[in-house]
Amino acid sequence: MRRRTEISVGIVVLAGIALLFFGTLWLKGAGLGREEVTVRARFREVGQLQVGNAVKLRGVPIGRVEAIELEPGGEGVIVSMRIDGDVVLPTDPVVLLSPESLFGDWQAEVYPRSRFPRYDYAEALDPAVLPGYSLPEFSRLTAVADQIAENLAVLSERFEAAFTEETAENVRLALENIQQVSAQVTRMFGAQETTLADLSENLQATTETLGQAAETVRRVSAQIEAAISGGELEAIVDNVTRTTAQLDSFSTALLAASRNLESVLVQADSALRALSLVAGAAGSGQGTLGRLVQDTTLYADLVRTNALIQQLIEDFRANPRKYINLKIF
Repeated sequence: MRRRTEISVGIVVLAGIALLFFGTLWLKGAGLGREEVTVRARFREVGQLQVGNAVKLRGVPIGRVEAIELEPGGEGVIVSMRIDGDVVLPTDPVVLLSPESLFGDWQAEVYPRSRFPRYDYAEALDPAVLPGYSLPEFSRLTAVADQIAENLAVLSERFEAAFTEETAENVRLALENIQQVSAQVTRMFGAQETTLADLSENLQATTETLGQAAETVRRVSAQIEAAISGGELEAIVDNVTRTTAQLDSFSTALLAASRNLESVLVQADSALRALSLVAGAAGSGQGTLGRLVQDTTLYADLVRTNALIQQLIEDFRANPRKYINLKIF
C-alpha cells in the first residue's frame, strides 16, 4: 500500500514536471515538431519590447522575440526573432515595433516597405538584417500632445495680444479701402470700354489695310512672274551686262586719266617749286624783280603816273576836241 502511494506521488511529480516544461515551451511560443528560422532586424530603439513578445504578419502570430542586443557601437539595437519556417515573408520586408495593447505589451509586426514608405527605417549594412522602425508609445504620444497643447496655448495668447480692437478696426478700414479700389477699378474698366471699341475698329481697319497690301504684293508677284516668263527679265539682265561692260571701259579710261593727272601733278609741283624760288629771291631783293619790289621810289612814281593818267583821261572826256582836230575838205 505504501509502495503504491510512492508510485502515485512519483507519477504526479513527473506529470507536473512535464506540464511545467511543455507549458514553458508553449508560453515561449516554441512549436513542437515545427521547423523554425531566426530572423534579425535592426532598430534605433525598441521601446518596451521584451523577449517573448509576439511576432506577427498581417495580424497573425508567426513567432516570438528571441533576443534583444545592442550593436557593438551602441548606435542601434538588433532584435532576433524565431518564426515559423513555412512562413513566406513579403517582398522588401520591414519590421515595425508597436504597442499590442493598453497594458504595456509590445509586438513586432512584419510589413512590406510599400505599406509605410515614409518611415525612417534603421538600415543595416548586412542585407540579411531587416530594417526596422519603432512606433512611439502612448507615453510619448501623450508628451507630444502636451507639447502641442502648450504651443497652441502660446499661439492663442499671442493671437489675442495681436488681434485687439484697434487691429479689428484696421482690418475693417482695409476691407473698405479694398472695396473702394474695386469700385474704382470697375469704373475705370467701364470708361475704357469705348477706347477698347475704338481700338477694335482701328485693328479691323488695319487688318483690311494689311489685306489690301497683301493683294498688292500678290499682283506685283504675278507681274514679276509674267515678266520672267515673257523674257523681260532676260532683256534686263542683258542691259545690265552691257552697262557693266561700259563701266569697265570707263574705269579703264579713268585709270589712264588718273595716270596723266599724276604726271601733270608732277609738272605742277616742279612749277610751284620754281615759283617758290622766284618769290624767295624777290623777297630777299635779288634780281630785277627783287629790286623792283624792294625800291619804294618806283612804287611812288607808279602812283603819281597813275594819277596823271586818270587826270588825262578825265580831261580827254571833257574836251575831246582839244586832242582830236578833224577837218574835212
